[in-house]
Amino acid sequence: MPGSTTLFCAALAMCPITLAQSLPDSSLVPQTQAGACTDSLRWDTLTPSSQPTGITVLRTPPSKRLFGIIPNYRADQYQATFKPLTTREKFDIARKDSFDWPNYFLLAGYAFQSQIAAGGFSHNGGALGFAGYYGRAFGDNVIGAYVTEAMMPSWLHEDPRYFRLGTGPFWHRFFYAATRIVVTKGDNGRNRLFVSELAGNAAVVAITTSYYPADRTASEAFERYSQQLGNDAISNVLTEFWPDVKRHLPFHKASPH
Repeated sequence: MPGSTTLFCAALAMCPITLAQSLPDSSLVPQTQAGACTDSLRWDTLTPSSQPTGITVLRTPPSKRLFGIIPNYRADQYQATFKPLTTREKFDIARKDSFDWPNYFLLAGYAFQSQIAAGGFSHNGGALGFAGYYGRAFGDNVIGAYVTEAMMPSWLHEDPRYFRLGTGPFWHRFFYAATRIVVTKGDNGRNRLFVSELAGNAAVVAITTSYYPADRTASEAFERYSQQLGNDAISNVLTEFWPDVKRHLPFHKASPH
């Protein structure tokens, strides 16, 4: 996702976060309902010390497209038994996040908005100028995905996925989601500094600056770097809470039991 979409993502994030605070915790349901669980839902049992009597935890798998549109193939469910990704699987995540069909429309909207914000459609080359903006946005997206989700995680033996908790107090889940841009799992299953995210995005900014002739100062590069980290943190928060919110939307149809 292009770095300058931070404000757009933040606006989208406010809806699920606000609703998540006001909604009752629907992740706890009686065990007697376990037989009604559909294939699209995953049931996990808490440890005996933390599980209330007669209660089972219902976790909805995270969507691979936020709001049904934004590609989000990094998303996965928290795993009691960690299974590392192969190098091929890491590159597959990057490929899907780069070339999933909604991206072509999302990037067109972003390119048009950037062209207008820079002084207007006609004053920035019209259709030919739009092609340049679109090409840069597409390059940002592909380079960013492959560097931070495939190349560096494979080289450093890090896991690029975000593992959704799905249960627990709101602020615990929010803090967990927001800090996953700093902490990740290694291929050995242990938590570690997320070098692929922190150093990877710095490398992406350095690479993409080559085709941003007007944005080559250190302050502008740092702004783009900060925006990308912020976008990734917001994406994690949306991934964590969107399934909870979606179940309570009036137009969301529950799967037949």
